Amino acid sequence: MSGARGKLGREVCRQLEIEGHQYVPADLVPDTDGRSVDLLDAGAVAQSLRGCDAVIHCAAIPSPENIEPVELVRINTLTTFNALEEAWRAGIRTTVLASSGSIYGPAWSPEPLVQPYLPVDEESPLQYVDPYALTKDFLERTGQMYARRGMTVTALRFHWILSVPEVRSLAVPIPEADQVDNLFGYIALEDAARACLLSLNPRPGTGPYEVLVIAADDTTSATPTRELLARHSPQSVVRRDLPLHTGAFDISRAKEVIGWEPRATWRRS
Repeated sequence: MSGARGKLGREVCRQLEIEGHQYVPADLVPDTDGRSVDLLDAGAVAQSLRGCDAVIHCAAIPSPENIEPVELVRINTLTTFNALEEAWRAGIRTTVLASSGSIYGPAWSPEPLVQPYLPVDEESPLQYVDPYALTKDFLERTGQMYARRGMTVTALRFHWILSVPEVRSLAVPIPEADQVDNLFGYIALEDAARACLLSLNPRPGTGPYEVLVIAADDTTSATPTRELLARHSPQSVVRRDLPLHTGAFDISRAKEVIGWEPRATWRRS
């Protein structure tokens, strides 16, 4: 379990414990026993994988803010490669990768980018022009390479990961214009972690490599979705009705492949 001390990693570890799984935490930040793993060190990664039968790779710089692009790319790409390469060498054939909805482009683009159609799905074009999204594309392409070798790889395109209280506290104060790049979307932390666990056992008949959109089925706004999109994304072709506060992301593939659906929402107490 790489990135075990991060926001998503901690919740994944908590749910693994609840489900009765044993796991090895791998993070540069020491665990409660003082153990740490530098994922930039292939040897350290290899040692941490001894006795494991699957990898959940969540370790990464989570955003491009306050870091030089060259360091961002170096860390995110090398930690991904080490996790997959050493897993392959160890005979591990099941891997879950934490990708990001930022891969589509608008989230960190210096200029506005428009989604050609909505809801966004796994086939939506990648329009990114920023290094952070580039590292997520590298993560997915690297996973695809190991899947061609014989590994089962599931890449999860997480939207903005927030706890339910965080969404509730942010939903009203954030101006609409500041949420356009994210299409008013989010994913509850507990739901994101559950997707990781479910990805350890994809349903029969799915491919060795899957990319899945993981997002809430509602928005962060009290304004109806159709009104938001008409006001802020009128150039996008809306392919199906998005009533009330329905999210602008198609999450149906995740249900088909891993049996996942979001459960949490900030709209309920």
